[in-house]
Order: sequence, then structure tokens, then C-alpha cells
Amino acid sequence: MKVKVGLMLGGGGAKGGYQLGVIRALQEANLIDKIDCIAGTSIGAINGFLLMTLNDANKMSEVWHLAQAKNPIKQKAFRINQDREGLYSLEILREVFEHYIDDKKVKNAKADTYAVAAKIIDTKKVASQIRTGNHEKTVFHLNSNPNAFDAVIASASIPLFFGATYIDGEAYVDGGLIDNNPIDILLEQGCNVILSVPLDQGFNYKQFANNKVLFINFTDFNVFSSLPLFDAYDIIRFTEESIEERNNYGYLVATDIIEKLRAQNILKRSLFGMNEQFVKVDKFTYFEAPEETYQKIKQLKKERRITRKEYRKRKSIQEKIIKKVTRGE
Repeated sequence: MKVKVGLMLGGGGAKGGYQLGVIRALQEANLIDKIDCIAGTSIGAINGFLLMTLNDANKMSEVWHLAQAKNPIKQKAFRINQDREGLYSLEILREVFEHYIDDKKVKNAKADTYAVAAKIIDTKKVASQIRTGNHEKTVFHLNSNPNAFDAVIASASIPLFFGATYIDGEAYVDGGLIDNNPIDILLEQGCNVILSVPLDQGFNYKQFANNKVLFINFTDFNVFSSLPLFDAYDIIRFTEESIEERNNYGYLVATDIIEKLRAQNILKRSLFGMNEQFVKVDKFTYFEAPEETYQKIKQLKKERRITRKEYRKRKSIQEKIIKKVTRGE
């Protein structure tokens, strides 16, 4: 059996900026064209959709910046008086898609791409959007789906916050409620090399250890807060600064991992050195960032915290001086 490469992009809101950095590193290493299949949930579905159609990390970042400028939370795009299902509308996301993405690119994309959403079983139940046991996993194959835009938006429809997205009369909410890291889709499609970019601390790769796959985890969780409250805030922190910061972290980690894969001949050049391929494995083989990368990230995060603390301190002193000058002291 030949090598078949799958890319998993997990859900995690604004933390998805990290995935942009990983994709940028894969592109620089000429590995994007090796990807046969993409599976994503929520922001991962959005990034997967952008990758399958734009096939360019810089263009993806451009879309993110445009979407950030039109951020429905920032723009206060309330829809509560329209349908009372969510505080904000995701129609702005549809506008961005329509501006950048041609339908033909969706149908003709090389990589089979899937988005996970949670279908609401009984919409009449109280709090049906978030009620436990009232969701059914739905997997949309975007290449063949006539409602690809809607399917991706459905995957990212955070309950109550954005409300449900309706497709053919069925209500869907964020796929993260039911499968935030859709590795199983890639395995079902016969992928034996998994490039994984989860964004939540609860991800556990060991549940897939019974499969004969090369499993490469591109996420260093030191980048994200382990405290639930801060993590929840990071999910909705769609600021240019935080997105760019996570993008750079993702790029740094992915670049180090790719170098490690080459050093250990997991990523090998062809006989004439013109091409690189992932090797086929006969047992579950797991790779992640080398220890020195973890330490590098920890140090960068520490320096970042110190810098922010010093900035707040200087700003506080500056404000006190301004007040004194204003009072004529």
C-alpha cells in the first residue's frame, strides 16, 4: 500500500492562527502537495477549506486578516432580534468566502476535504443547541457538497454564541461538541501518515495507537494556556497581535519537526534528490517536537509575559505622570 497523507486540523477558535504557521512551514518544505486528505472541525474546518481552495499560506493569512477586520464580535454584528438563536451572525464569514473562493476550486481541489458538524437531533428541546445527547456527528465532504460554504460555517457555529446554521432544513452547530479532532476520518480514508494539529489540551494521540500509521503531532501545547478560563478567552481572542504570535509559534514548531523528520530519514529524498516522501511504517510511530523546541517555546512564552508585565508597569507610570502634569503638580 502506498503512502497516503492526511492532515487533521482541530477546533479551537482564535487559536487556529497556530495552524496557519504549521501550514506555512509545510508549504516552505514543499509538503502541501503531498497531502491527500484534510479533516477539520470548527476553525480547523475553516483552515482546511482555505487550504484546499487557495493552496497558499500567505493567501490564507490574508483571508484571516480580512475576517479579523470584519470580526462579528468586534463589529457587534448582533442578530438577536432576527432569530434569537445566537448573539452574533457568521454571515460576515460567508462574505469573506465569496470574495476569495471560486466554487470550481472547491470541486477541483486535489485533497479530499471533510468538515465535522454536530446536527441537532431535536430542535424543540429546551437549550437544544447545547443539550448533552442531542447531537449527531455529521461529516461533510466539501469537494462534492453543493453547500460547501454552509457546511464549513455549520462546523464553526458555536452554540448560543453564533447559533445554529441550517442546511436543507436541518440545524447544525459547532462540530467541536462531538469530535474536535477528527483523526478517524483520515483513518477511514486509508491515510497511513497523519499530520496532526490539535488545539485543545484534552487531545490524546494514544487512542490511535492500534493503527499502523506514522503519526506526527505538530502542536506544542506550551503555546496555549492550561488554565480553562484563560484558554476559553484565547478561543475568542481574534486580535491581529495574538493571531500573528500563534502563527509564528506554529511555524517555529513545525519547522523544527520537519528538520527532525529529515534527520531521522522519516522524510526521505528520492533517488535523484528531486523529491521528498514520507516513509511507510509497519507499526504505530509517533513524532512530536524535539525537547529543545519545547524549551525554546517555554522561554519565549516567559519572555513574552515579562515584556507584557513591563509594558503595563511603564504604562501605569506614564498615566500617573500625565495626571500629575494635568493637575499642575
